[in-house]
Amino acid sequence: MVYHKKRKKFTRIFYILFIAILLIVGFKLAWHVGSSTVELMPASSARVAENYKTLPAVPNHQETFRIVIDPGHGGKDPGATGVSGAYEKAFNLSLAGRVAALLEEDPMFEPLLTRTDDQFIELEERGAIANEWNADAFISIHGNTYTDTMVSGTETLYRNQDSIPLAQAVQTHLAQGIGLRDRGVKEEQLKVLGTPRMPAVLVEVGYLTNAEDERFLLSDDGQDLAAQAIVDGLKEYFWGIRELSLEHQETGDLDEESSPDTPQSGIRSIEKKVYFNGSAKDGKQVALTFDDGPDAIVTPQILDILKENEIKATFFLLGDRAKAHPEIARRIVEEGHAIGNHSWSHPNFKELSMDEAMKQVMDTQDELNDIIGYRPSLFRPPYGALDEDMEQAIQNMDLAIVNWSVDTMDWSGVPTQEIMGIIHNQLKPGGIILQHSANGQNHLANTIEALTLLIPDLKNQGYSFVTVPDLLHLPESQT
Repeated sequence: MVYHKKRKKFTRIFYILFIAILLIVGFKLAWHVGSSTVELMPASSARVAENYKTLPAVPNHQETFRIVIDPGHGGKDPGATGVSGAYEKAFNLSLAGRVAALLEEDPMFEPLLTRTDDQFIELEERGAIANEWNADAFISIHGNTYTDTMVSGTETLYRNQDSIPLAQAVQTHLAQGIGLRDRGVKEEQLKVLGTPRMPAVLVEVGYLTNAEDERFLLSDDGQDLAAQAIVDGLKEYFWGIRELSLEHQETGDLDEESSPDTPQSGIRSIEKKVYFNGSAKDGKQVALTFDDGPDAIVTPQILDILKENEIKATFFLLGDRAKAHPEIARRIVEEGHAIGNHSWSHPNFKELSMDEAMKQVMDTQDELNDIIGYRPSLFRPPYGALDEDMEQAIQNMDLAIVNWSVDTMDWSGVPTQEIMGIIHNQLKPGGIILQHSANGQNHLANTIEALTLLIPDLKNQGYSFVTVPDLLHLPESQT
């Protein structure tokens, strides 16, 4: 009898200890992962950061390209907190694992993850991993955050000029692949991008503080699309490297630096890419651009300020608004500004059929030709959004697709000082600033006020103001 009582007592103690252990483990998991719904993908056979020092840090002569994938944040640094309460660090790790898994399947690549679990790694160490492994590219994956929960979209950041082609390739495929607003490529002096000695970019895939962005990013479909887009961007970039290397081997002109992108070549042909900025080699140039006009209220005020300051800018016009205000469109040209096509009525092209999209472009070209006497060579898609097929179709129309490197968010009614802060933080030589000349809150009073401040401010910094065709060395009109 005593034996049975002792056995029951021992059994109760065992179950109590077992439940306590489960609770502790559950608490620690919740602490590290947060309320994220992301299903973390294993890194498969991808090499892990802890083992990188045992790998041969020697060139591989491009038999394969070594890619370091860095899941941002981790451990004590959770990163942003999403609308649902999900931690950015979990999202970053999950997406990075999927990217690594895709790269493993391609004999062109050899991936390495800076972390495969919830650990904290110093920013400098992440780049050091890539340097010691003699990597060919470094990509840091992040989710974005902003105080305004309506802000949405994807962007790719770089620090050094040699990283721009990689940033553009990744950004183009990512924006097309996941369908979020294309916020372009931007130069940022980020510490994590300062250590790598190879092309290095940081991808802000979407805004976890935007409910729709977050819902998409935390879904399996969203992460699969994002991972594939990043890999496609890497493929485009490194295929270009291979082709350039082969071309040099065939011609023997390894020391020649001629390029259609050099400013010395003057006006050049339109390239089949999305332009986000000009070259810093041209000096401290900046292009002011204004979308959604013309109208009879805001556009004339902007023109008055530009005329007073002897500044030339670029206006991306809507066809229906130009038809309603032809005299304003003509004034823009008469005062020496450049004009671009911004569609007929500002729809989201990703919600249109190919025929509908092409009609938006062609009708605007025809209308502008009737008003100003020529068809512009520039096109800016509404919201900066185009799918790959439409992008190719528009480029085949001999139109340069131009987005921006600085988005002032002026249309949303942000205060003037915030607009100035965005410009100060994001503008670099060769930058293209996005503002609006119609269709904003309070008749864009913030835009008007900011314009009167930014012109003398940028002049004091040594910037000169040019049109987009001048910045990109492109023709103003179609021949």
